[in-house]
Amino acid sequence: MDKSRFSFLLSVGLAIAGSAIDLPANAATLANSWVSEALEAVKYNPKIGPTGASRAYGILGTAMYDAWSAYELTPISTQLGDNLQRPGSENTLANKETAISYAAYRVLAELFPNRIDSLNARMSNLGFDPNNLTTDTTTAVGIGNVMADALMQLRRYDGSNQLGGYVDTSGYSPINNRPENVIDIERWTPEYISDEASAPLQQYLTPHWGEVIPFALASGNEFRPPAPEPFLLVEGATVDLAAKTITLQDGSQVNIDRSLIGTIINPGFIQQAQELIDISANLTDKQKLIAEFWEDPAGTPFPPGHWMYFGQLVSQQRNHTLDDDIQMFFALGNAVMDAGIATWEAKGFYDYTRPVRAIRELGRLGLIGTDDGTGTFCIEAWGGAGKGTVTMPATEFITYQTPGSHPSPPFAEYTSGHSAFSSASAEILKLFTGSDAFGASVTFYPGTSRFEPGITPNDTVTLSWATFTEAAEEAGMSRLYGGIHFSDGNIQSQIMGQKVGAKVWQRTQFYINGGVTVPEPATTTALLILGWLSLAGARKCRQQ
Repeated sequence: MDKSRFSFLLSVGLAIAGSAIDLPANAATLANSWVSEALEAVKYNPKIGPTGASRAYGILGTAMYDAWSAYELTPISTQLGDNLQRPGSENTLANKETAISYAAYRVLAELFPNRIDSLNARMSNLGFDPNNLTTDTTTAVGIGNVMADALMQLRRYDGSNQLGGYVDTSGYSPINNRPENVIDIERWTPEYISDEASAPLQQYLTPHWGEVIPFALASGNEFRPPAPEPFLLVEGATVDLAAKTITLQDGSQVNIDRSLIGTIINPGFIQQAQELIDISANLTDKQKLIAEFWEDPAGTPFPPGHWMYFGQLVSQQRNHTLDDDIQMFFALGNAVMDAGIATWEAKGFYDYTRPVRAIRELGRLGLIGTDDGTGTFCIEAWGGAGKGTVTMPATEFITYQTPGSHPSPPFAEYTSGHSAFSSASAEILKLFTGSDAFGASVTFYPGTSRFEPGITPNDTVTLSWATFTEAAEEAGMSRLYGGIHFSDGNIQSQIMGQKVGAKVWQRTQFYINGGVTVPEPATTTALLILGWLSLAGARKCRQQ
């Protein structure tokens, strides 16, 4: 993707995936420039993952808003109400920019101490002294410093364990401690970071994140989705995967085989895995590039940062003022923060298996694929870079996304973070702009794929989104194309994200309107569910 040119409608350009949007100096507001600083900071702090990144964007948006609110007649701050309200005669652009910059600087310096040189340079370029620590709230500098400190007094102890480096505080330990020791086929399994037994095992990223204090949600579980597909249809049964048996509630034992599907074994569990196998076998160049474009791995601003970029684009498309951007990033930043909390709460509660492990285990059990006559159950799927679709043992299924390394993200499948971050953000941008219209595109030229360089795409491919909703839906589908999420994980997270976005919007409007509660907006809950063509009959395994 590094070689692909991002071409947005209205002639807005991006240079490289994962880098901040370079907006013309006369188009980017001060708030926009601080968002760019945060995006860069996340790129250089990959260990915080999408959870820590989303929280940082929420904190930045809130800090800038709180400082700005002191120089507006009606808005109140999130922590101090209107206690620091300045006289109308002081409500100048200069005071707003000063207060906003000090607030943004203080929170980012605390969150990303390794970026202090860049942050200091930003302040100096703006004509501000980063060492000015005044708390005199009759000054704009003091307003910014005090607002930032009030916010961080909450956020230092919000359950994220910021002061402890975001290390888990829940005591989580996976039921399945390694791929060779899968006890429960429904539960998450840490995979080897590359498909070699000598490689280190994944560590679950921030399993405690569902307990972080949200901005707008009552708690992380407010919009918890219904349970994902179970492996069994019957209650009280236990599964011995090693012995390939199921002990029923009455004590009788049956061998695991396909005759149990529909009576004891849930066909829905197998069907969701088969859907991803079918997608893998029929991947188009466009679908591959969708998976790549939306991946946002470590070394980028992560999926929530993708939508902060889109917010910057909206700012330029619509010629935002500083006041516009403050309010938009206040809502957008907190939408991705609360979406992250809600998603990780569901991930922690259900601890659901990733497709790569489910497919491999189903293949080992003979519940998916076709027996090649030797007891090996084979599937048709993508075989690796440049190999196209091949016949392989189901136990060797690989994902298109990041082939050969990190076969799945280091946390549970259900629900999808990409889908929640995206749908929550799309909801905010629709509500803020008053329209679903987006109008953006990205073009990939032949051979510019990162996963299949020199091969994919064969012809020029353009991804385009007429609406924010289309972009959010494509982001969710990218995880199916990548082989790392089931359909339910995407669909339920899209629904949850829309609800989160609406709740965050309502809360931001409460503050912006001076503490007046506004009606919750209606959300769009009808989602497009795509069907997939099934493959023709499977063939016997070929020697690979």
